[in-house]
Amino acid sequence: MHVLIAGGGVAGPATAVALRKIGVDVTVHEARPREDKDVGLWVMIAPNGLSALDALGLKETALRRSLTGAAGPSGFVPIRRVALYRLLREAAVARGARVEHDRRLVDADTTADGVTAHFADGTSAVGDLLVGCDGIRSRTRSLIDPAAPSARYVPLLNLGGFASGVPTPGEPAQLHFVRARKGFFGYAASPRHAVWWFANLPWGAEPSRAELAAMDRAVLTERLLDAFAEAPSFVRDLVRATHSDLYALATHDLPEVPRWWRDRMVLLGDAAHATTPTSGQGSSMALEDAVVLAKCLRELPVPRALARYEQLRRERVEGIVALGARASAAKLHGRLPDGSLDWVHDYRIDWAAPV
Repeated sequence: MHVLIAGGGVAGPATAVALRKIGVDVTVHEARPREDKDVGLWVMIAPNGLSALDALGLKETALRRSLTGAAGPSGFVPIRRVALYRLLREAAVARGARVEHDRRLVDADTTADGVTAHFADGTSAVGDLLVGCDGIRSRTRSLIDPAAPSARYVPLLNLGGFASGVPTPGEPAQLHFVRARKGFFGYAASPRHAVWWFANLPWGAEPSRAELAAMDRAVLTERLLDAFAEAPSFVRDLVRATHSDLYALATHDLPEVPRWWRDRMVLLGDAAHATTPTSGQGSSMALEDAVVLAKCLRELPVPRALARYEQLRRERVEGIVALGARASAAKLHGRLPDGSLDWVHDYRIDWAAPV
C-alpha cells in the first residue's frame, strides 16, 4: 500500500511514522518550502499526546527537545512547534517515508482502489489512500465534501513569544496562568529563567489579514502592556524582554465535520476537528489520530478501516473541541472552566490491542 499524506505539520509526519510502523509506503506532500518558515511558537504536549508519542517510539526524543528536557509536574511537556515538526519529520524520513515540499494539494480523483492527488505546481501523485493532514483550512475536507463547514471564529486574539532573564513564580515546565480584566496570560519557564509565554485578548469582530499584518511589534506591545497593566509586574517585564518575533493570530475552531472520509480519502488532525489553543489538545489529538488510523489500517481493508477510525475517534475529539470552546468563552471573562479533565489526559492507546 502507498499512502499519500497532504500536510507536513504535526499530523502529517506523525501519521507517516505510524504508517511506516505497519510497513506502509508513505509520501508526505507539504505545501511550504523546505525551510521552516512561520511555524508558530510553542505547544504543550499533554500526557495523552506524550503517550501517543511513546507508541511511535518518540517520547524520549520529544522530552530531550522540550523546554526543560522533562515533563512538568502535571505531565505536560512544553516544546517549540518547530522542534516538534522537525523531530516528527526526521523520524518519518529515518523510517523510510518520503517528504516532498512545495506540494500544495488542489484536487484529487478517486477510483475503487486508488487516488490521484494533483498539486498547485502541476505535478500529481498516485496512491492507494490520501490522508488529509492539511489543517483547519483543509483542501482535502472540501474534496471529500464540498458542503463541509469552514472554520468558526472565536473572539480571541492569540499572541506569544520567548523571553529570558525574567524571574517568574511557579515550578519549571509547569503551565501557569495570570488572569486580568482585559486579557489572559500563560507561561512556562525553565530553571534558568527562559520563559515561553502566550496571551489571549478578547477581540470582537474577526480581524482581516491586512488588519493583523498592520499590528506591528510596537502596536502589539502597547496593547499587551495595557491589557496587563493591573497584572503582576513580571508579566509586563516578559512582554518587554521578548526576543522573538511578535505577531497576532485570530482564534478558530471546527466544531463538527459531518464527513471524515469518502472513497480513498480521509481527514486527520485539525482538518477533521480543530480545537482552540485553550484546550491544550490540538497536537495531542493529531498524534492520537495518527496511531489509531495506523492500527485500523493494520487490521482492516481500507473502507472498513476508515469507518472504524472515525468510530473510534469522533466522540472523543468532538468532546475536546467543545471543551476548548467553553474554555475560550470563559477566558473572555478572565477565568477557566472548572471540572475534571482526567477523561482527556488519562486516555491511552494500546498499540498491541485489536481495533
